[in-house]
Amino acid sequence: MTGPIFAVRSFLDEPRLPASVATTTGRGNTALAMMWFVAEESRVWFHTPMFDGRPAPFLDAARENREVAVMVATFDPPDDVRQVRMTGPARLETKDVARIRRIYERYVPEWSSDWADHAASPDALLWSMSPDRGMAVAYPGLENRPVFRWSNAADGPFSS
Repeated sequence: MTGPIFAVRSFLDEPRLPASVATTTGRGNTALAMMWFVAEESRVWFHTPMFDGRPAPFLDAARENREVAVMVATFDPPDDVRQVRMTGPARLETKDVARIRRIYERYVPEWSSDWADHAASPDALLWSMSPDRGMAVAYPGLENRPVFRWSNAADGPFSS
């Protein structure tokens, strides 16, 4: 298959769709969470708080440039069943309050001073992942359709 059967970039830009994010801890245990995100500049961006002053497993993965897996999906059968699954290295990013605001504005109805304080807090870090490998699949009418797969970033949803 040469390309996805739906507009993957437009799908990732749809408001209010969370991402399921998975990684492993330093001890090899699985960590899974639902997260808000924004897809920009060929990366998927997240803003994650530390807990009790300790980084979450996802921040550890980003600090160590480990792999994370991200899935964004809809499930409203029979007409809207779409998934984008991506895997790639994570990395910590420099605090960028404007980008963090773009993440939160996809999900919150109104930007407030509380959200601004949260975005600027040193207790939460900005990190991203590069979707180097992945797949996009849709099941309109619950029909089995071809899967679009990529195995390097140049062929993925952010390539032009």
